[in-house]
Amino acid sequence: MTTIYNSIRLAFAGCCLLAVPAMGRPSMHMELPDWSKTAVNDVDLGHGVHMLESFGGNIGVLAGDGGVLLVDAEWPQLHDKVEKAVANISKLPIRYIVNTHWHWDHVGGDGNFARAGALILSSGQTREHIVDTQKKSHGASGSPYANDPAAIPVVTVSDRIEFHLAGQTVEIIHVPPAHTDGDLIVRFVEADVIQTGDTFFHGFYPDIDQPHGGTIDGMIRLYDTLYAMCGPATKIIPGHGPVANREDVREYQGMLKEVRRRVANAMAAGKSEEAVIASHLLDDLDVKWGGNLIKQPYLVGIVYEDLMTQQSREHPAH
Repeated sequence: MTTIYNSIRLAFAGCCLLAVPAMGRPSMHMELPDWSKTAVNDVDLGHGVHMLESFGGNIGVLAGDGGVLLVDAEWPQLHDKVEKAVANISKLPIRYIVNTHWHWDHVGGDGNFARAGALILSSGQTREHIVDTQKKSHGASGSPYANDPAAIPVVTVSDRIEFHLAGQTVEIIHVPPAHTDGDLIVRFVEADVIQTGDTFFHGFYPDIDQPHGGTIDGMIRLYDTLYAMCGPATKIIPGHGPVANREDVREYQGMLKEVRRRVANAMAAGKSEEAVIASHLLDDLDVKWGGNLIKQPYLVGIVYEDLMTQQSREHPAH
């Protein structure tokens, strides 16, 4: 796992370029890999649960007598490699795909899996974002969010549902807005594994899709819920990064609280977004958290704009 993680960690997510338009904050640039040389790594978490890690979002795998359940579906360019990795776990067909949220590096493979017989589940908000983005897309077949009816989720989760597969109880839980307004987390109860989607990035700054309902306060609040769901041996499949535990979640929450505090204090002092970004507010945090696609200027801009939006709602102009 470490080799793959280190080789791809500087460019992990198609979501950021496609889902979050830059406002005052700097834009990002992501170089796609040579797909022919991009590996898909299988991490066996025990009790029949696996994590597949590659260039995009992590995939959870559970195989039972009736077929295979995947949580998220990676980039479509990795579809064949994902299928091969799943086939090494189970020769049974992939029957279910759960989308944790709508970003391309997590749902890009949906259409291919659906055409092979998989049923796609998501939150209602995620389905709506996929439908809306397909309508706005003018891309050719195979490009992100090109018109593809097969890639649209069929079942939506408004609160929570349970699967019973391979001797596991699989809880699919719609959480309050955090990374987006339609986040699902998945709990493999007997295996003591939780998959978070992009509500939790392990080891580096997060993206927060503010235009689609994401909020730093929602991220911070969710970590209390997530921590309470975990025991000391719980394994966490993050949206990106290596397998984590509950103490990693608490540490991450502390980092985001500090980011929010610093940005809020700078705003209270009357500084503009551009001035806060230019102030190198997070240089000390960069040492641990800044080594990936999301850099300090972008995160500071996200948080600034999020807090400004909150202020506007609380104190609308008369």
